[in-house]
Amino acid sequence: MFRLMLRRLISKVRKTFRFGGILLLSCLVLVIAIKQVQGKNLPGLTTASAQEQALEQLIGKPIAQQIETHVRALASKPHEAGTDANTKTAQYYAKKLREYGFDEVIFNRYEVLLPRPVKREVTLLQPESYNLKLIEPPIPSDPDSYNQALLPPFNPYAADGDVTAPVVYVNYGLSEDYAVLDSMGISVKGKIVIARYGRSWRGVKSRLAAQRGAVGCLLYSDPADDGYVKGKVIPEGKWRPEFGVQTGSVLDIPKYPGDPLTPMQPSKPGVDRLTQSSAVTLEKIPVLPISYGDALPILRNLDGEVVPKEWQGGLPITYRIGDNAAVVRMQLQSDWSVRPIVNVIGILRGRSEPEKIVMVGSHRDAWGFGANDPVAGESSLLESARTIGELAKQGHRPQRSIAIASWDAEEYGMIGSTEYGEEFQDALKGNVVVYLNREFYIAADFNASGVASLQPLLNQITKEVQMPDSDKSIFEAWRESQQNNTVTVNGMQEVRLDGLGAGSDYMVFMHHLGIPSLDFGFGGADDYGGYHSRYDSYWFFKNYGDPGIAYGERLTELVSLFLLRMADARVLPFDYASYSEAIDRYIDELSEVAQKHSVALDLDRIRAANIELRTTAQKLNAETAQIATMSDRSLERNREAISRLNNLLVAAESAFLDQNGLPRRPWYRHQIYAPGYDTGYNAEPLPGVREAIERKDTEETEQMTNVLVSALNRVCDTLQEAFAVGLEVNKAT
Repeated sequence: MFRLMLRRLISKVRKTFRFGGILLLSCLVLVIAIKQVQGKNLPGLTTASAQEQALEQLIGKPIAQQIETHVRALASKPHEAGTDANTKTAQYYAKKLREYGFDEVIFNRYEVLLPRPVKREVTLLQPESYNLKLIEPPIPSDPDSYNQALLPPFNPYAADGDVTAPVVYVNYGLSEDYAVLDSMGISVKGKIVIARYGRSWRGVKSRLAAQRGAVGCLLYSDPADDGYVKGKVIPEGKWRPEFGVQTGSVLDIPKYPGDPLTPMQPSKPGVDRLTQSSAVTLEKIPVLPISYGDALPILRNLDGEVVPKEWQGGLPITYRIGDNAAVVRMQLQSDWSVRPIVNVIGILRGRSEPEKIVMVGSHRDAWGFGANDPVAGESSLLESARTIGELAKQGHRPQRSIAIASWDAEEYGMIGSTEYGEEFQDALKGNVVVYLNREFYIAADFNASGVASLQPLLNQITKEVQMPDSDKSIFEAWRESQQNNTVTVNGMQEVRLDGLGAGSDYMVFMHHLGIPSLDFGFGGADDYGGYHSRYDSYWFFKNYGDPGIAYGERLTELVSLFLLRMADARVLPFDYASYSEAIDRYIDELSEVAQKHSVALDLDRIRAANIELRTTAQKLNAETAQIATMSDRSLERNREAISRLNNLLVAAESAFLDQNGLPRRPWYRHQIYAPGYDTGYNAEPLPGVREAIERKDTEETEQMTNVLVSALNRVCDTLQEAFAVGLEVNKAT
């Protein structure tokens, strides 16, 4: 925090005095201040190390113009997965990584099922006739919006079909919404449902509709969620205009992500593929996204009961459930071709442990231009690559290797990263010490999710970086926005990390391989109305996404700090006591779920296993803290033992896996986190036991309790072994 205070002071001096002498004096003061604070412990780093000096040099290195140049280049054309335009973005990414000094750039190619729209027609037949526009009109202020190469709005992996049926409004189309309809005696069997975007993965909405007997599904963006109710719409503001549409995959990723035809194996040429009819992640009914401008004629003609108050959206009508008055015809057809995709991975080799990898990834493909999603995020990541590469050229090469990945086909269902993880899982497990996911960003609040063992580290490094246009650190702003999600640790307040669910490229690393994973950034899909539309362009980025690119600069700093901290830490800064505290809360939640469903649950065994885990983790923390104070000479003498200690700290996360996976979805192996089966995006803690309870399956509840307790015991055993190694190192010294 002292360093941040000095930076704030110098920033104010620079704003007040513009002549060279004062700036020189400011820099001199900063150098002296840095010398004074060097030597203080940073998590995982040794005292007065060269690595600390390298970390200091990261602050102020990012250049906004560099980020903007990348955004302009990468978002110059629509570049959906499987297109030549997206292949060219891969070449651009590889070229930049080579320029920045990365030692090797690898291309991983796959052939995957990527449908494209061929026919999209929706007509309101009665009580009035209306042909839905199903297009997003260009706007004069944004020349890119006139690009003829833009795909029209669609939901990839929706079934082909020609269906005619009455329409029923189902709110967000979630399980709780159908429970309300059940209580009202309303069925959607044989109907077309119309559901609002939001609160869940869109593929869950269409799956639940099909399970309830619906023959079609329309997904629309309600103005209450991301339109004029939120503020001025594009082009006068950042919210979705009348005929703006959110494109997006409806692949049923809570079952498994990746290529739907090759689960559990990489989609390489010659691999055995499922038929489309046997691929369980493909939707069974036609699904199409529409604008609120197109939704209005349908919704205003619905009859039946008035919806509950909380179902009322932002359109100037009284929302009704619908019965038989509004009849719609949907006609959908796709080109179901297998198409090539390519991941790009740059590697900066570590100088002492090159086989150990700190990995960060951002996807590259987009729906349209994707200037904010994902180009802003990947451009900031490229700037992190440049700053880290420059430090390496100056002699600050990290101890471990740093890998920067550009994933393909994320928008279709995390396909590029999943195929990569499935192909190289044996090489990745044990060698990738952490995976950081970088998605898009927009000028908004900071947010973070990940394994709780990384919670203390992220809390610490967010104190080192200033929030854009603020005197607060990112940590201070983050804590204010998460006031109800904090915990006191050793007298200090920490912001808790949310669990990882679904929706981005961390999935294969976390849920399938058990690699410690983290995702952080500024803002989310709910923070702007250009998400997944033709309006997510360079023009939008410059006017509303990050006009001054200050958020991009700060994100670059934070990502760079995290990567080098993990790459240079003598003892990896994983805190499993924090993990245990999170599991405690999840057990309390599990107790409430069991009471709600009147299912017997042996909580005592789960709590006892977690208490033992926490006790062991606390003992281990004491040993690793002592090791962190050792001199470089002492650490070098114990290099082999410390390497074993670090391997065990990484292995503890993978010990949470059960190789049989979760019931009915074996791809998901992690016993602490999985995406909710009916929620998609959100993490579902202790998923095996929780889902068994919700199914009211007593036998499965007992079975998954045994699996969970075994996982907790495996982690505890691994930490016990790590503690023994830490004790050995401290005694030897």
